[in-house]
Formats: sequence, C-alpha cells, structure tokens
Amino acid sequence: ARAARPPPLAARTYELSELLVDVLGVTDVGATYPHRVTYHPTCHSLRMTRVGDRPLRLLRRVRDIDLVELPAADECCGFGGTFALKNADTSAAMLADKLRHVGSTGARVVTAGDASCLLHIGGGLARLTTSTPHGGVRTAHLAEILATEATP
Repeated sequence: ARAARPPPLAARTYELSELLVDVLGVTDVGATYPHRVTYHPTCHSLRMTRVGDRPLRLLRRVRDIDLVELPAADECCGFGGTFALKNADTSAAMLADKLRHVGSTGARVVTAGDASCLLHIGGGLARLTTSTPHGGVRTAHLAEILATEATP
C-alpha cells in the first residue's frame, strides 16, 4: 500500500498567535509582564497572514501588563524589506510617524510579531533616545512577552 502524502507545508504552518489561539485554544499562556506596552500590527499580519486580534487577545491576558492602544496602528512602519532601501526618504517619514504615535502612548515597550518591523522601529527609537540612557522605549517580540514569567 502506498503511504498517504502529508498535507502541503503551508497547511501545517502557523503564525505564533494563530497556533496558540486557533490550534491550541490558548489565550492565557501564564505570562507576567509589568510594563506599559503598545502593539504594532505589522503589514504582513494585516494583509498576508490576517492574524486579526489574536495577538491582542493574548496580550490582554498577560498579568500586570499595561496595554495601551497605538494610534494609527494599521499604518506601516516604513520597512517592508526592499521598500526601505528603494524609497529611503518615504520609509524614514513613515517611521517618524510611527515613532510619534508610539511616543504619544507613553509605552515603554513596542511589541509586534515581525522581527524586521521591530528592528526598524527599534533602530528609530535608539536614534531618538541616545541622549537618555535609561529612559528610552524599547522593542520586544510578542513571543518574548508571552514567554516572560514573574520573577520571585
């Protein structure tokens, strides 16, 4: 008898929040993160993977988090792979808008599910805060926040 072929790789691949919420049925992963956080929904998560509110559902269940809404959250940070190289001025303007919105939240941490967006935003934040050694806003991947446990 011939072995059944496994489903295509795409059918077995999930974005982190999709895996946790839809496949495993988990919204509370037991994380504790005592920081003011704002969430950047990446273009990829909005338009390609369509994760919807899954990351926010997970973040809302994190203990001690102060989750604040990011104004104009669905606007691109300006990275977009080669876009930032081919359209550097436009990319920089888009990043400046995103950083202004982040600053308006009073958040100490910006999170997203896309490392490239976090690198772009983090680089912009680092350039803004070089004169304030301990007062800057930082980035953290969604997985980092969800994996954080309370310290004794």
